[in-house]
Amino acid sequence: MSNIAPETAYSASLHPAAVHSVADCGDAAPEHACTVRQSVDAWKRKRSSAVFPLWLLSSLVLLVSAPFVKAQSKAVAAFSVHAGKHQRVNVPVTASLQGVPLRLHDGALQLFEITGGEDLPVASQLDPGMSSRMTWILDGETPPGAVRNFELRVVEERRMPGGAGPVQVEDDGENLQVRIGDKPVLAYRYTFQGVPEGVDEIYDRSGFIHPIWSPEGEILSRIQPPDHYHHYGLWNPWTRTEFEGRSVDFWNLADGQGTVRAKQVMERTAGPLFGGFKALLDHVDFSSGEAKVALNEQWEVKVWNADTDRRVWLIDFVSTLNPATDAPLTIKAYRYQGFSLRATETWNDETATLLTSEGFDKSNANATRARWIDVHGVSGAAAGASGILFMTHPGNYNFPEHLRIWPVGQNGGVENVYINFNPAQESDWELRPGNSYALQYRMLVYDGTIDAELAERYWRDFANPPRVEVHPTGALRGANVLVYTKNGEGYVHENIPFSVAALEGLGAEYGFEVTASEDPALFTVENLKRYDALVFSNTNNEAFDTDAQRRALESYVRNGGGFVGIHSASGSERDWPWFSKLLGGNFERHAPLQDFMVEVVDRTHPSTAFLPDAWEIEDDECYYLKEINPRIRVLLAADLATVSDEEKEQFPGTLFGDRFPVAWYQEFDGGRQWYTALGHRPEHYEDPRFMRHILGGIQWVVGGISP
Repeated sequence: MSNIAPETAYSASLHPAAVHSVADCGDAAPEHACTVRQSVDAWKRKRSSAVFPLWLLSSLVLLVSAPFVKAQSKAVAAFSVHAGKHQRVNVPVTASLQGVPLRLHDGALQLFEITGGEDLPVASQLDPGMSSRMTWILDGETPPGAVRNFELRVVEERRMPGGAGPVQVEDDGENLQVRIGDKPVLAYRYTFQGVPEGVDEIYDRSGFIHPIWSPEGEILSRIQPPDHYHHYGLWNPWTRTEFEGRSVDFWNLADGQGTVRAKQVMERTAGPLFGGFKALLDHVDFSSGEAKVALNEQWEVKVWNADTDRRVWLIDFVSTLNPATDAPLTIKAYRYQGFSLRATETWNDETATLLTSEGFDKSNANATRARWIDVHGVSGAAAGASGILFMTHPGNYNFPEHLRIWPVGQNGGVENVYINFNPAQESDWELRPGNSYALQYRMLVYDGTIDAELAERYWRDFANPPRVEVHPTGALRGANVLVYTKNGEGYVHENIPFSVAALEGLGAEYGFEVTASEDPALFTVENLKRYDALVFSNTNNEAFDTDAQRRALESYVRNGGGFVGIHSASGSERDWPWFSKLLGGNFERHAPLQDFMVEVVDRTHPSTAFLPDAWEIEDDECYYLKEINPRIRVLLAADLATVSDEEKEQFPGTLFGDRFPVAWYQEFDGGRQWYTALGHRPEHYEDPRFMRHILGGIQWVVGGISP
């Protein structure tokens, strides 16, 4: 039975921003009052049936989906990439798409760089299993201090710029071979290798990388050399460990204490920008007389298509360790263990050159610390040499790790290039049950030679990549928002037409479409796909007629849809526990209409960033909710000392001390939600500050970054 998971491919590609319209409100003061007052009468005359915009918003699909659908070009996210203090060249960058409703639509994603008024398509790719992260290459040279701007859009068809071809992973039944176009990069051996004739089978193992090829096809790694049959290309065993009171050596196979075995390939990824795999390995202890897995390890190997001319390979390697039992495993201090390379037999004291970030070479680098080590030597490449730059990450344990290399004269001076980053060379490292420990490395594989300046630049790109800023307002341009106002039997707020008119004014000003209705028939799975956010504006009591409508709302949220609740929305669907969790709570009661003070608890959110520390609320109701979802992140809290309420000792009492939450945000069941309990009177929807508060909530659920 195969232990290989099916291949997955995720990618995307970008585009210019839609120009938003501005509300034609004359010289009205305050800003929203004109729009609200002029629109209320028209709203009252509307039928309660659905009013759909003339255009239909196509939605986003990952590139694993079927044929492209015609889609209106629409910006869903905007990014600024900051080079920082250093020059950047062909460096991978990653942006968070958290909260961008990628799965709601049926279109193609395209990334564009916006430069000098021209929109240039850029290849991009979504991480498998993490569709909230998108990666692309900041191609060419980016000078220090520069900022480059990008947009992600839904388009009619995806345009991919030319390049070196996709990164593929091929399985031959014994190895996974990662290729860029038609050129091999590396192979991962997941079955037992076998041993040379006459060699003890105790040296047989799996779970290593070999060969590593240079861009011109030179093999730079080696396995099972006669001087050390337990050396396996690129591998990561531990030499001196303590487990359950016993000493276990997973490196020196001839001792029979332990070994490392490939367990399972969990994932293969292919795409235009990167490809690779995730694999599980077992560190097996034989010291007790029976085989017992002492340590679990996961490898994540990612090969980047970062150089369209195929002059270099960029390879990321992440090893994540966690004890396999309830007992800790201690990696004891020892001179060699961990991430290692046994290089090609053609490299030796005369034919290879080593240089570390600290300026040491093959004669004196052993047992020193380094951020990077470069090794190159003779090869059949056109330049006569090939090499690998090894880089370690600042997040690694005991960074910068010590090096173990074979110095000049080791192994008789021949076939003697061996490199090891060792985080436990001078002190023990205890791995405790229930915890995970990650070690990250990057390799630059090249033909020819590189100098220390170039090596340092590549390390900076790895250790401190460019900062990517996500602009939350960019997602509102061209968005489609449903304002829902259904009320069941019971009290109906007179503020509803005013809230609708004010929200329509925001849409006109910020470039998003508003459809207002109180018809629950709009709530079908297919129809809700057209909306980037649902705003429940002062809905109350039974907001739906059928369970099918409720299930449609659940589906919408679980596919990443945004939800905004205003004021009495918390009194909707009071007997539906899922809705209470979605909104963040369930209405219990409110204090009499009055002025009171609200405290800003979190001003990192766009709905509160502009507010004073204490916001005086005029003539509103202080809402008290029960069944508060512990997921909520409180933005505003009423100061109960300023609230006159004879019953507040009964509820809420001291539930939250002398404060009570009145606005919050959360991520629940796949989507994003934002709620404010404020906004009882029609006049509140003419208050620019209150409407900016609501606007920030809509911006966040549609596609803002996490504060």
